[in-house]
Amino acid sequence: MASNQIRHRADWRKTQITTGEVGTVGAVRLEKLSIASNATLADGPTLLRIVPHWLRVFGSRLSEIVIVVDSEPLEGRIAELHRGQSQPDQLMEAIRVLESTFPILRFISLQSLDPVPIQRRWFGKARPVRCQAGTPILAFAATVDLASQNIVLRCDSDMLFYENGWLDEAIQSLQEGVDVYEPPRLHLGAETVLSSRAFMIAKQSFYSRLPLRNLRLDVLRALYRMSIRRPPWLALEQMMQRSVAKGQLSHMVGRNTRLGFSLHGLKRSYIAAPWFEDVIRSIEAGRVPDPQRKYLDFHPDHWGIHIL
Repeated sequence: MASNQIRHRADWRKTQITTGEVGTVGAVRLEKLSIASNATLADGPTLLRIVPHWLRVFGSRLSEIVIVVDSEPLEGRIAELHRGQSQPDQLMEAIRVLESTFPILRFISLQSLDPVPIQRRWFGKARPVRCQAGTPILAFAATVDLASQNIVLRCDSDMLFYENGWLDEAIQSLQEGVDVYEPPRLHLGAETVLSSRAFMIAKQSFYSRLPLRNLRLDVLRALYRMSIRRPPWLALEQMMQRSVAKGQLSHMVGRNTRLGFSLHGLKRSYIAAPWFEDVIRSIEAGRVPDPQRKYLDFHPDHWGIHIL
């Protein structure tokens, strides 16, 4: 653990030196950004791998990383998918190591926050915490609210990036009036439905579009969910997609993968495996096997990795 901690710190400092200070290149101002993410009790090993990756990728463009931790038990379909994976001790150790290594990293407990001002800003009179399937809603919104920079990259804790210019495209698009920008996806095709896995906003202009509307399931499904003590709320990305469809929000997905891309790590067991560090380094260099380029989710077999 100690040797990994020293290596990650050295890698991050090397990135800062080689990238240079944020300022101007020609007439273009290079804005700093906040990364806003969230975690559960099962995400300790994932954070130890992914946080240093984000710091290497974004270097001196990065002002801070804010991670909201929800310590409440998982619910619904999400609880079924991740049954037996909660490891509070591993999460606490990961937080201790990461905070002592990277001073720009902040962890905040969701349960320590007053939810009402966040919910009022994002959802008006509604008070969602999780969606009907158990995915976070309040934690997503809270981590954006807590970010100190106007430019915010909201991403899940298992998202990987290759950055070769899409960040500047994102900031330019936001300045030109796009409300929600997503990094290029591998094999996007015609699919442009909004995903909350990784998106960027300029907080000041985005907040002027809030609160979101059309937050619930249809009446029959909402009543059924409530009858089994499940919430009636759509997932946050579905709420946002409905706002795009209604013209409340504008949305853009980057299409030039030569400028970089995002890739979903998919499984915690993959990310925690020793071989995954080599995968991360390849992605950071933009080296991805051709079969993987057809999928947003990581597939180990496309990398010649066979899982028993």
